[in-house]
Amino acid sequence: MFKNIQKYLLINYPLLWNTKVVPTTFILIVINLIFFFIGLEKGKLDFFENDNNYTYDDEAVVIFFSILVSILLLIMWLVFYFKNNSFKSFYPKRTLSLFKEWSIVLFICFLISLFTCSYYYGKDVRMRSYFTEQEAKKRCEILSKASFFIQGSYSNNYNYNDYSEVAVVQEAKAAVMAADTAVATNDSIKFNGKKYSYFSLLNKNLNSYTFFDYDTDSIRKKTIKTWLVNQQKDSIKSIFKKYLAIAKEHNLKANIDENKWFDLVYDYPSFMNYREIGASDVNYEYYENVNVKQDSVNKYIKVIKGVKYEYYRYFVPEKSLNFNYNKISEAWVSPNMNFTSILIPFYFAIALSLLIFGFRVTSGRNWLIAVISLGVVSILLGIFSIIINSDYSFAIALILLTTFTFIYFFATISIKKSKNISGVILNAMLWLFPSFFPLVYYVILEILKDLAQAGPLDYLQSEYYPAIQFMKDNGLIFGYLNIVFIIILMLFLSVKIKQWRGLAEG
Repeated sequence: MFKNIQKYLLINYPLLWNTKVVPTTFILIVINLIFFFIGLEKGKLDFFENDNNYTYDDEAVVIFFSILVSILLLIMWLVFYFKNNSFKSFYPKRTLSLFKEWSIVLFICFLISLFTCSYYYGKDVRMRSYFTEQEAKKRCEILSKASFFIQGSYSNNYNYNDYSEVAVVQEAKAAVMAADTAVATNDSIKFNGKKYSYFSLLNKNLNSYTFFDYDTDSIRKKTIKTWLVNQQKDSIKSIFKKYLAIAKEHNLKANIDENKWFDLVYDYPSFMNYREIGASDVNYEYYENVNVKQDSVNKYIKVIKGVKYEYYRYFVPEKSLNFNYNKISEAWVSPNMNFTSILIPFYFAIALSLLIFGFRVTSGRNWLIAVISLGVVSILLGIFSIIINSDYSFAIALILLTTFTFIYFFATISIKKSKNISGVILNAMLWLFPSFFPLVYYVILEILKDLAQAGPLDYLQSEYYPAIQFMKDNGLIFGYLNIVFIIILMLFLSVKIKQWRGLAEG
């Protein structure tokens, strides 16, 4: 089939035939699908796993093989692609033929760069497939509320006297922002005007998920405290019941039901006499310590094959649920593949395509000299930047170098005498210009920060801050706009390179 297609392309579309785009695209799509399905398999959750017993993750092996396959396929494709070069043979070419050829090379390089991305996208799809975003968020809220009543740390876990006045003010501001009325002292907290022991149930932390921010967590915590002090027992039991239903759905075991759980933790009005509910049945391997008394009220010792382990008397599968639902939450809120991460294969493909294109339109000799020259110049510029101790002198030097290559190249075309070293300059220009505007962006941002910090106020409060914040907030948009700029400039440069090819050799 491919042989007949290639024969048809040779007669009707020689550019497509020469780049081997049809068979190469088919092969690359198939391999991307293979890595996608591998990701689907690796994204499968085992709800019995937790952060203490998760199995060996061979993700690094998959990434290594994806890179290895990419390199091998790239070499194989280049062998066929470099067999014929109508540009160097002065074969008649249309005005936009070079741009079309680069576009095809860019497309193939992009597919070659996607293997790892396909794998990660497969993992994201599999983790998202368990629940819709709305359902996953609802479940995480239930788990977060219930975690307040499970083994964990206390809030405001510091000694008031150890904090400076500034720190105390910052904590007070955070408390106001969170609409939480709890204030810590040496050994107690206040909630709704009443004082409670620092070690009371009211001072417990809860687990968070990426679905929620600090403010929503604080509101959720305040809601639970309100239920406790207002004796809203049905609300608390309802959370326990929903939590245990989720655990049962995943075949995870707990040795208490919602009523027993409530009886163990609810101690109105002091909330001091409550039992500790374990996040799993076993705590850890037990080592006797004469200075620390074993908690026989909440835990017990069990000997397995001569080794002592400490177990909780009452437990729920919090570790397993938290471990797995954190993954689901991450897959929805901050997936591996998003608009930011996809920029990596985009820019890698652009860099690779320009390396190939530079070799295609000049010569191996010019290409190699350009590589060595840019390497040496970069090292010298780096040393110079270190000597003068400037944060952005290296970036400014690269901007100037890129500008010089453009001026030299277009001056060579306008003079119309001979190429001389313009083949080397052309390669350098092709490799440098994609980073031109990102470097300008970086230099402007750093200069604005320096100007802001040089003033009497912190730059967060200075007149320059809106511009700084605007640049930070729109960095992703700028990254995509730069890709559009690269494509438009390559459209223009491909025409000029065709003119440059007609110049005499130096």
